[in-house]
Amino acid sequence: MAAKIPINLNVQIERIILKILYEEKSVRTTKVLIEFTLEKAMKERITISEKIINIIINQMNKNRKIQFTQKEGWKIRI
Repeated sequence: MAAKIPINLNVQIERIILKILYEEKSVRTTKVLIEFTLEKAMKERITISEKIINIIINQMNKNRKIQFTQKEGWKIRI
C-alpha cells in the first residue's frame, strides 16, 4: 500500500529538493539528498520523515524531473 502524501506537502518537498539540486549542482547519494532535505524542511517548519522524502525522490525520478547517474549522483534532469 503506497503512502498518501498531501499534494501541498508533496509540492513543498519537491521545491526543496529541486532547490538543493540547483544550488549544489548534484548530490552524490540519496542519503545525503534526504539529509539536506530534512535540514531545509526543518528550517521551514515542515514535519516530514525520511521515508516520505525517499518516496518523493523516487516519484520525481519516475516523472523524469530528476535523475541519478553513477558518475554525478542526483541532479536535475534537463
